[in-house]
Amino acid sequence: MTTAMTATDSCSAARALAMPADPRAIPLPRWEKRGRIFAREGGAFFKTHTTRPIPFDVGDGRLRILFSSRCGDDMPHPAFIDVDPADPARVLAVAETPLLPLGRPGTFDDSGITPVSILRTPAGDLMYYVGWKRRRFGVTIEASIGVADILDGGDRLARRFEGPILAQDPVHPIMVAAPFVIRRGDGCRMWYCSGREWRQTPHGPEPVYSVCHAESRDGIRWQADGRFVLEAACDGEVVSAPWVVRHAGGWLMWYSYRGSDSPEAKRYRIGVAASVDGVHWVRRDDEAGLDRSAEGWDAEMACYPSFYTHRGRTVMLYCGNHVGRGGIGWAVASAPFTDDRQEAA
Repeated sequence: MTTAMTATDSCSAARALAMPADPRAIPLPRWEKRGRIFAREGGAFFKTHTTRPIPFDVGDGRLRILFSSRCGDDMPHPAFIDVDPADPARVLAVAETPLLPLGRPGTFDDSGITPVSILRTPAGDLMYYVGWKRRRFGVTIEASIGVADILDGGDRLARRFEGPILAQDPVHPIMVAAPFVIRRGDGCRMWYCSGREWRQTPHGPEPVYSVCHAESRDGIRWQADGRFVLEAACDGEVVSAPWVVRHAGGWLMWYSYRGSDSPEAKRYRIGVAASVDGVHWVRRDDEAGLDRSAEGWDAEMACYPSFYTHRGRTVMLYCGNHVGRGGIGWAVASAPFTDDRQEAA
């Protein structure tokens, strides 16, 4: 059995784990790159990109990797490939049409949809996604968080609401995006991105954003104060796409980070932070264990890590150059996560 690390967690197992006193003491795995899995190279509808790989176990020996691909109008749409979880470079099926149509004109997701997190529940599985809306003046986009039901074993998505579940508001004046949601106790926790500001640069307007934390009883209505949980490493830093796991009694968060003041500074790297409570984090980016390659499809950028465990082996999925235009690749951990939400066979 394969378990993507978005499954409902076991609270009793979490309580049994010993809580580390120092987040710097939480062990981190080493990573061995195994190569590229898939790159979108044109088609009848999708033209480019495989952005934000999200693993989803659909059974029958298949792992579905959801992501967004762009159409001829450069708008992202939810798509997927099916792979062998033991060897994800063996692609079994490729979706050539969107799982969910864009929203009606004027709604928050009328210019793009990027799937980013799956919550598995007894009542049904949910897909949290980023809804994109193009802007004409001053800045280029708006971003909000929506939710859809996963139907027909993952073959179809149905938006739960026409509006977002989290968007611009008094504590999120710029944008919200990139949620990662887990069940915890009798509620849910979410790590997500919120904007600090838009900056006007010589290469165009740049959003500056980082990671926040929120809680919810039902996964729909969220209590969020907009406070950032990661300390910025430099002025104008962007931190995106948090993915959180329980490991060795603590918490680990993987994410992508970059600068914003030049095109070269915008080349993402993969970072990691550790925590004893999931709220207060210590960055350990130098220990992330996977960097850009010397050449090839992930030489300019490595970003958007996600994880699944299959038969005792933890796999990282990640995007390459140009936020996934270069494709999706994989790497294997030196030791599996001791994640209290795993059920790996």
